[in-house]
Amino acid sequence: MLIALILNIVGGILAGLVFSFYSQLQMVFASWRFKQVYGRRAALDGITLVYEELALRKGVQKFSYEKPGNETLGFFSISRPIPIASVRAVSYLASSVGKFTAKTPSVRSDLETRNVMDLNFICFGGPGSNVLTASCQDNTGNRLARFNQQFNEFVRVSDGSPLVHLDPNFDYGLILKVHPAQFPRQTWIACAGIGERGTSGAAWFIANKWEEIRRHSGSRPFAALVRVEPDVHTGRDQSALLEKLVVERKDWFSGKTKIVEVKLPSNSGFIQQTL
Repeated sequence: MLIALILNIVGGILAGLVFSFYSQLQMVFASWRFKQVYGRRAALDGITLVYEELALRKGVQKFSYEKPGNETLGFFSISRPIPIASVRAVSYLASSVGKFTAKTPSVRSDLETRNVMDLNFICFGGPGSNVLTASCQDNTGNRLARFNQQFNEFVRVSDGSPLVHLDPNFDYGLILKVHPAQFPRQTWIACAGIGERGTSGAAWFIANKWEEIRRHSGSRPFAALVRVEPDVHTGRDQSALLEKLVVERKDWFSGKTKIVEVKLPSNSGFIQQTL
């Protein structure tokens, strides 16, 4: 009786230890996979989340803001407004980064960080509103895609052709990951959208569904295009679907860089073109 009791206690302790070890091992592997997407130095150096700093145009009334749904409260002044899409984006990424790196990311504006290149960052907004998005897509390390904000289209770097034909009933977001030529060990990620839901939907996708991208990209640079339900107030960032994935790969035989356009689950196979 006593021996059976002791064996039950020992068995329970061993089972608890095995479960704890297994859980920790799972977290280690998940963290390793996460850093393939966000950069191997993410846990060491940390990640900076960069929102776009804006200002009122000259000549616009200072008290130009009101409370939605309760306009009787009066008008408000904001010297440096932050787009709601970027607020949502920061919230999504702060949670995800903190979970897998055990570090709280710093949050800074693009104007604060525009002169710093030696860092890991994730920025939000198009190249016209966020200086770091422009830096990310203009860097010579980017061989994948660009957001042409003048014509509201996402294009290939190689020939300027559109990545996809856009459906006007949806917002679209680009997730662009590059290793800058000046600091190739660092990782720059830009989330830029056509429509507010495009930006925040892209941020939600990279924060919560990064594994869908990692399965094809590993630790390599990529450009992912997501489609999101559009309405600013009723649209849902969680509706984001992966429409296009372009990955940079190196041909080990020729030494040349190739751009691989991944055909997603509804299709099959890969299309490759050499730059």
